[in-house]
Amino acid sequence: MNVQAIMPLQELARLCDEILLERLETVLPELMAETNTDMWIVIGDEYNEGPTVPSLLPSSFFQARRKALFVFARTDTGRVARYIVSRPDFTIDRFYDPVLLKPPGFDFETFYGTFATNYDIEAIRAMETEDTRQRLARLVRDHDPRTIAIETSSATAFADGLSKSNYDLLMEALGETYGGRTVSSETLTIRWLESRTDREIELFASVVAKTREIIAEVYSTEVISPGTTTLGEARFAMMERGHRLGMVPWFDATVWARRAGAPHIDNDDAVILPGDLLHCDVGFRYGTLCSDVQEMAYVDNPESPDNGRVIARLQEIHRIAAHLREITAQAFREGATGNEVLAEALHTARTEGIERPMIYSHATGTFGHGPGPTIGQFGNQTFVEGSGEYRIRDRTCYALELNVREAVPAWDDLLIMYGQEIGIVFRDGAVEYPAGRQSTLHIIG
Repeated sequence: MNVQAIMPLQELARLCDEILLERLETVLPELMAETNTDMWIVIGDEYNEGPTVPSLLPSSFFQARRKALFVFARTDTGRVARYIVSRPDFTIDRFYDPVLLKPPGFDFETFYGTFATNYDIEAIRAMETEDTRQRLARLVRDHDPRTIAIETSSATAFADGLSKSNYDLLMEALGETYGGRTVSSETLTIRWLESRTDREIELFASVVAKTREIIAEVYSTEVISPGTTTLGEARFAMMERGHRLGMVPWFDATVWARRAGAPHIDNDDAVILPGDLLHCDVGFRYGTLCSDVQEMAYVDNPESPDNGRVIARLQEIHRIAAHLREITAQAFREGATGNEVLAEALHTARTEGIERPMIYSHATGTFGHGPGPTIGQFGNQTFVEGSGEYRIRDRTCYALELNVREAVPAWDDLLIMYGQEIGIVFRDGAVEYPAGRQSTLHIIG
């Protein structure tokens, strides 16, 4: 098996830029109208961008260049004007209208004469020199917004990316009148970061599918030699395969083992043995989206007289976990809170005979553990304050994550945790599995 890259790097960069432009032109106006936001200001510094700025940067920006200052203003026609009030850059005007064209101390003659010859240099010469505060203040006055959403929130870090120094800059520019019109961008920021277009959903499906291909490759005798390969070698094999394909792990992948007499083994130096049940958890960021997948595998042990019974029982447990997965998916409905989905799914699961269900699903997308509703937590199966009270929205992505605890009779009724996690999309009122899901237990051997 030889897992191939999803697409060449240049093609990925082009796709990410097309997605960004589509989001700015279609998603953002809808969300600003939905949240009744007149103006949204997002500021971040190079290497200290906060959560939102990276979602606004084109592929040619790996980080903000010095300071990134975006202003979005809703107009009477419903259109959203998009500005960047940052030091001039010749690669950004496809996405935003650059308005700080002649800052103090900037050799604009050389810059525009070398890199941006399409700009009207005569018009720029005639302009007044303005610093960031002055230009921002003038832009705000021109639009005269009733409310200005800024990145401050006590409820979620995703909407709290405005640093103290940038807050001071902003307040100085806004002055008393407009400074008094600022509100938290919490709702808008979450909606922006969680909402997905159809092309993003296609990319998300590719990332999840590629993650599953990597898992299938490692869950084989091509990689795992029972009695020789360690848990550490197996989990690093997953991360290394992702790295080779340009997929960056966004957390430290795990491969755990369960076996007779040992319900949980997570020592990297532990050798994988025939008869082990393996549990992996791996996720990658590719382009602008993240995967998060858990699958289970059994290392065939034909020398054991209990091998057949163990496989049969583990396959039965897999069906129980898969049933819990479908119950949870069916509890998704637009407008329901994460806590409501959790309560309904657990009630149905117990009613249908699943004794020890545990659900801890989360939004994913731009971030692995993304903004949006939390549906249970490991160790909290009742009510999650804050993020558990967020609501399910259309065209959003999640990692559907859960486990069941069941006994294995051939292992002296050892109680084991059997986990499952897969990327899903909630679209048009229903859950989709865009990259499929584990249908049966992997058998290695």
